[in-house]
Amino acid sequence: MKLPHRNACFTWIILSLSALDSAAAGERVPWTTSRIHGTPDPPPPYMVERLYPALSFTRPLDLAALPGSDRLVVLEENGRLLSFVPGAEKSDVFGELRDYHSEVSRSYALTFHPRFLENRFIYTWANFDLQGQDNREDGTRIIRFRVTETEPPRLDMDSAKVIISWRAGGHNGGNLRFGPDGMLYVATGDADKPDPPDSFVTGQDISDLLSSVLRLDVDHPEGDRAYSIPKDNPFVGRPNARGEVWAYGLRNPWRMSFHPVTGDLFVGDVGWELWEMIHRIQRGGNYGWSLTEAGKQDIRPDRMRGPSPVLPPLVSHSHEEAASITGGEFYFGDRLPELKGAYLYGDWQMGTFWSLRTAGDKVTEHLELARSSLMPAGFGIGHDGEWIIIDHSGGGLWRLVPNPGAGKNSDFPRRLSDSGLFTDTARQNPAPGVRPFEINAPRWADHATAERWAAFPGNSGVTVAAESKGVVLRGHWSFPPGAVLVKTYSLEMERGNPETRRRVETQILHYDGNLWGAYTYRWNEAQTDADLVPDSGGEALFTIKDQAAPGGERSQRWRFFSRSECARCHTLMNDFAQGFTSLQLDRPTPEAPGSQLDLLFQLGMAPREPELVDPHGTAGSLETRARSYLHANCGTCHRYNSGGAVPSYFNIETALKEARLIDFKPVQGDFNLPDARVIAPGDPARSVLLYRMATAGGGHMPYLGGKLVDDRGILVVRDWIAGLKDKSPTTSAETRRQREAERMALAALKTGHLASLDTLLGSTSGALEVLLSVIDGSLPPDIRKAAISKGSALPDPLRRDFFERFLPESDRRRVLGTVVTPAQVLDLTGDAGRGRTVFAGVCVACHRVNGEGIDFGSDLNHIAAKWDRSALLEQILHPSKVIDPTWLTTTVELKQGNTKVGFVTDRNDRELTLKVAGGVTEKLARSDIRKTSTSPLSLMPEGLLQNLTAQEAADLLAFLQSLK
Repeated sequence: MKLPHRNACFTWIILSLSALDSAAAGERVPWTTSRIHGTPDPPPPYMVERLYPALSFTRPLDLAALPGSDRLVVLEENGRLLSFVPGAEKSDVFGELRDYHSEVSRSYALTFHPRFLENRFIYTWANFDLQGQDNREDGTRIIRFRVTETEPPRLDMDSAKVIISWRAGGHNGGNLRFGPDGMLYVATGDADKPDPPDSFVTGQDISDLLSSVLRLDVDHPEGDRAYSIPKDNPFVGRPNARGEVWAYGLRNPWRMSFHPVTGDLFVGDVGWELWEMIHRIQRGGNYGWSLTEAGKQDIRPDRMRGPSPVLPPLVSHSHEEAASITGGEFYFGDRLPELKGAYLYGDWQMGTFWSLRTAGDKVTEHLELARSSLMPAGFGIGHDGEWIIIDHSGGGLWRLVPNPGAGKNSDFPRRLSDSGLFTDTARQNPAPGVRPFEINAPRWADHATAERWAAFPGNSGVTVAAESKGVVLRGHWSFPPGAVLVKTYSLEMERGNPETRRRVETQILHYDGNLWGAYTYRWNEAQTDADLVPDSGGEALFTIKDQAAPGGERSQRWRFFSRSECARCHTLMNDFAQGFTSLQLDRPTPEAPGSQLDLLFQLGMAPREPELVDPHGTAGSLETRARSYLHANCGTCHRYNSGGAVPSYFNIETALKEARLIDFKPVQGDFNLPDARVIAPGDPARSVLLYRMATAGGGHMPYLGGKLVDDRGILVVRDWIAGLKDKSPTTSAETRRQREAERMALAALKTGHLASLDTLLGSTSGALEVLLSVIDGSLPPDIRKAAISKGSALPDPLRRDFFERFLPESDRRRVLGTVVTPAQVLDLTGDAGRGRTVFAGVCVACHRVNGEGIDFGSDLNHIAAKWDRSALLEQILHPSKVIDPTWLTTTVELKQGNTKVGFVTDRNDRELTLKVAGGVTEKLARSDIRKTSTSPLSLMPEGLLQNLTAQEAADLLAFLQSLK
């Protein structure tokens, strides 16, 4: 395992809130009134408790009980071994691997021979210095020593014997364990850095020792080797295979253990982008790397496969709950009888612990046991059979104990007034120590305005790493336990009249020292307090006076997001608290000259990061303002490794040339735009990004967040796109002629030539041009009125949905909206004839029926034979819930820098065949491919029914049901 140097490599800077409270603003007042503790959900059944508090170690990684004594032996990452008797005040040096060889840089594991009392053998793992290179061919070595019979015992350095060695670098693995058969099992990694994945192409290659579990007979050396290869190893005698390999296809196996009764071998395998795995290792087993990650995401499916089929993991954790798995131990102690026989393991990054019970390859029980701030890098079993947690970061040894709060009702505040955040909740007067703050680029929130506060317990502060992982350099901030960030949204009940503002919801982010929790409170009608919203979220409907709306009034539906919806944006890759970052906070304050972040920059204590500005202000270039808007509204999901369904990055830290935006072909629909691009430089009306911002119908973005169209944001992004230089040689002559004709028609329309309107409304790009002119006020009033009237009556929803929002609420179609319950549709009787028309407007861009439509997605001729009416609706509402392997979204990154997205239809040793948008089939040479990955998200977007009426949806179902 290549352990991130979270403390060693980073320059840490204390950024206390006293920096916000400058001298001119007076001394900081500590926040002492917090009543936000735990979560609204029941606490987990266990908590952690320190063992042997008098003892502390430096980055410990492994622990084992010394046979024939009361001592425990701890291995530190630097290669030092220490032993102690439980209850002792200090530990004794057991050995220093650097005394054996000065080039030993790290050690990961140790294990004692099963017949230790006879031979006194201990086996240790040693990584040698890479000498400035990425790898060293013999840099990982398993070394055997004898242990002296002195008191305290020590390694006999003169007895050292190298058992086996292999390439070191990057993911080294690993672990050492003797099996019940007396053989030594060794877990090895792919010796590579995280990206690009498996560049040595070793995961499926059994001709080397990497990415494998090895099985060695160390009691019967053979020839010049200090071991022999057991004759029953699975690949003995296979041409070009290393006989030592017992199983393969592992990325970075970190900790393994045998069940003392069944002999089952479990391994924790550290994942790549999305998943962490626990495997049950079988003889000759193939666990997929680097073809796949957890069997859920293809990585390089174009590569040659090993000689055995890929086996799925027993358990896979998404990166929403785990980030660096640590394989565990089977518990057979007496202190926690309810866990006896269970496999106990954890996650190094998250500090969470689980138990697992299985019958063969079937999981019979899987429970979360505890959450903590520990970084468990390994586990051990003491002489008493009890499970010991090794905290890599803090250096202590810990154990699980029953949580006295388990099963009890949480005292998490159910009302905002009980939170300790405000002295007067109704007036939103903050409690002492709760600080208001503002940000540079707020998100669009359907006309709502926001007030923000930061509350850190006592005088605690934030730490920020000057360097971190990611697409580009970026400081990651670490918050103190108990930190709370608060945001209250208010809506004007009369547009443009601040006096009519009413509070709608107050959102809080709470950091408990280990995990972030996102909660929201709904304000009551009296505006005196706010109540905690259930986990599932909720909705409210407001009537807004608006002179710009037909009839002077409009209805606005407000979504209170569920906690799982909140968690989709507040992720590890986004630093959880996106609003409280240097990008957002680096702004002048009226309390003191300059900015507290400027001071840190001047001192050289933090990197100067990309700047965010007010998208609608005057500071910064047009590009900076547009990118600030996109960062705030799109960049939470659409950034590296954050779950966006398209391979484009909108966060401002990503250089524009690397963001896959400019002249990049869309992968989730082109909406009939000619030669569509995510951003077509110089041509906003061919830009899918602008279409998605401008439509109020299907495909509207952002998917989470504001549901109304933000006209001001559209104009900022439009003006930026219009100013980009079109250097694309790929735009067809036909498209250039069409767009020139549409520009001429638009110019005529603006002079009052009404006949040009029909020409423009006849295409999606023309209709988008008309909409942009409606928004910016460049059309004469009578032409604007006609544009809205004709546009909202169009049969094509792709164009109609630009304009319908301008009609009075009573004249609009009553559509299903974003929250659809199956009964709304299933309770109606559909008409297949009308449904065919709906299908033609919604589905034919990707699906074929009776030879009509685009051959991109699945052919639907016999879809009703596969799914009944209810299941068909479920597939439409939740397209990513169940995906046939044939239709997994595959992203292929080519070595020349461009990317293809679609469905793999064929692959062989030489090439991969990909069906891309529009139904075009492309053959890609394997030699041109840099990386292939598969997304857990369907290319069929969610929300397809949101702009249909319930009857139209029922008609569509009736048509699909007729296709048998």
